Amino acid sequence: MSDQKLRKKERLKYSRNFKRAFEKGKRVISSYFVIIYVENDLEYNRISTVVKKDFGKAIQRNKVKRYIREIYRTNKKDFPLGYDFVFIPRKSLSDNFDKISYSEIEEVILSMVKRMTKE
Repeated sequence: MSDQKLRKKERLKYSRNFKRAFEKGKRVISSYFVIIYVENDLEYNRISTVVKKDFGKAIQRNKVKRYIREIYRTNKKDFPLGYDFVFIPRKSLSDNFDKISYSEIEEVILSMVKRMTKE
C-alpha cells in the first residue's frame, strides 16, 4: 500500500527540470492531453501538471490537477521508471470537462502511457 503514496520527491519542481523536459522531451498527444516525458537518471518518476489560465475557472484547473495526480498515484506500476512527466491538458478537455468523467480521463491517460512505452 505504501507504493501508492505520492511523495514530495516525486514532484517536478525546478525550472531547470521543466526547461529540460520541454527542450529534450518526447511527446505523446491525444485530443485531451499532451504528455511530455524525458529520462531523469533517477530510480523514480517525477510528475507535474501545467494548466493554462484559459482552462476554465480556477475550480476546473485545480480539479484537473487533482485528477492527474490521483491517476498517477493509483497507476504508478503502469508508468515506466526513471522519467519526468509533464501533463498538459488541452483546450478540448476544457470545453468538455463537465461532461467527462474521472474514469474517462483515466482511460485516456493510461492509453497514452501504453503508447509511450511502445515507442
